[in-house]
Amino acid sequence: MSRLKGKTIKFEVDNTEYSGSVKNVSFTSEVGEMGFGDYADNLEYRCQIEGFQDYAANSLWSKLFDNPGATVNLEFTPHGNATPTTSQPKFTASGYAEVIPTLGGSAGEYFVWDVTIILDGKPTKVTA
Repeated sequence: MSRLKGKTIKFEVDNTEYSGSVKNVSFTSEVGEMGFGDYADNLEYRCQIEGFQDYAANSLWSKLFDNPGATVNLEFTPHGNATPTTSQPKFTASGYAEVIPTLGGSAGEYFVWDVTIILDGKPTKVTA
């Protein structure tokens, strides 16, 4: 068993890399309203992102702030490797942010933002 320490993660949104702009990327799931179908059909997937506020036009903060509700394509490479493998995969998903990222913060500290992307489905594990 190998443990993973997030230090060289690679994170892209719509084919633009934002690795230096984010400090936390977490994919989660939870059971939604149980209806018809099997258990897997009732899972709701999310990607929680926390980053540093940057108001430049080409920043991830601006992309999400300017386009709430727009579909985005995510690519997360936990190991930062260029080519995914079975032991160092990457993950892809698409979804939308229901709200804008956090704006502002405490004086004397870095302004950070967080936002949750509601995913269209389970992230895809890419190994080749």
